[in-house]
Parts: sequence; C-alpha cells; structure tokens
Amino acid sequence: MNSLAQSLVAANAGIIIFFSGIVTPVVFKVLKPELAGKYLRAFFPRFYITLFATTIAAAFVTFDQSIKSVLIVVAALFLLSLWPITPAINKATDASEHIKFKVLHTLSVIILMGQLATFIYLLVKWEI
Repeated sequence: MNSLAQSLVAANAGIIIFFSGIVTPVVFKVLKPELAGKYLRAFFPRFYITLFATTIAAAFVTFDQSIKSVLIVVAALFLLSLWPITPAINKATDASEHIKFKVLHTLSVIILMGQLATFIYLLVKWEI
C-alpha cells in the first residue's frame, strides 16, 4: 500500500481527534460564547478545506481502487460539511432556530465521526 496515502489518512484521523478532543473543549472553556462562535466560524472552513485536500490527495496517490473510491466519498462529505451544512448551521444560530441548529449540528458531528471511523478502518486495514 502507498505510504503517502497512509500518512495522509493517519494525519487526517489525528486532526479530527485533536480538534474534537482538545481544541473544541478548550475553545468553549476559555472563550466567551460570542468569541467562541466567531473563532469557530473562521476555523471550520479551513478545517474542512484542509481535510478535503489531504483526503483527495490520499485518494489520488493510493493504488487500491476500492480505497480510492472510499476516500473520494469521504472527501466529498468534507465539501458537504463545508457547504451547505456549515452555512445552514450559522444561519440557524443567527436566527435563534435552536431545533434546526441542533439537527444540523448533530448531522455534521455524525458525518465527521463517520469520516473518522472510515479513516481508522482504513488504517487498521492497512495494518499501520
């Protein structure tokens, strides 16, 4: 298996774990809600674009066609999270539509955890 693809997938898994386990709790613990929101609105587009780019790069350098297909789907989900889900979450927040926010936020978390699970599955499959 291609070690560059493996490294990119491992890096992406690490990025997601670090963000979910370290960055997010610290942001909400240290920053006031309005500042936390402002920070996260600036962060998420970069987060999704970076993960999209590294996932699509892993897809293009892997030799395994089935893994390539899986990575392309995962990359597409980063774009889905970037647009339209994140703008819809922001719009729901701005409009104080709490139920819509919770549904969309939960959807984005489920997608991200599915992507993380896929990355971990691929790493296990590759026996890293």
